[in-house]
Amino acid sequence: MNKLPPSLSVGTLLNLQPVAQNSGGGFDVQLIGYMPGESLLVSQPLNNRAAVKLVAGMAYQARIASGDSTYAFETEIVRVCDQPYQYMHLRFPKGIQGVILRRAQRTRISESQLVLNMQDGAESRSVAMLDISPLGACLVSEQPLGKVGDFFCIDVQHKSTADTLAFPCTIRHINKTPVRESQPAYYHGVEFSKLDVNALNFITHFIRDSVARQRTA
Repeated sequence: MNKLPPSLSVGTLLNLQPVAQNSGGGFDVQLIGYMPGESLLVSQPLNNRAAVKLVAGMAYQARIASGDSTYAFETEIVRVCDQPYQYMHLRFPKGIQGVILRRAQRTRISESQLVLNMQDGAESRSVAMLDISPLGACLVSEQPLGKVGDFFCIDVQHKSTADTLAFPCTIRHINKTPVRESQPAYYHGVEFSKLDVNALNFITHFIRDSVARQRTA
């Protein structure tokens, strides 16, 4: 394949997850250019991800979030460059493998079902979750939770348990909607990453039970 796949364009944010076990965590990069059939040119991880060890030859799964869908392809680091600025070459995809990696079932949430807590420094911020899927959620707040690409973690508690679950999130898009003249609402589409088994099981059972209740209502 010698042309850029339709789901990729300069400026696209890619999440790279290492294929090998014990190779560290994933990170986000931005597509800044490409050589057809040869390589994708992407930014290096931000400074706060400096612990990521970038080595030529390491294999990754690149993921691109788009609404409820996630597109993916296999790639590897071809070369890490520091001049004239920090960037790296990724192997050009042979095609977006599995055009849609998975389409997630999204379940709307009533206000009383989940209690959310987000720490911003020493302060706790009020956040509501409008809907949820295994891939991500829609978070609503009176103030922006960050900008696109920012990473944070929210604590989620369900009324049926005293346990608190951690949901690591990356902001993928933000919409500002006026609710009242003096109080707009910010809707954040977030993608989950590195959910532990308890959080994944919780989402799966939560969606299953919500669908069952809707069918019997």
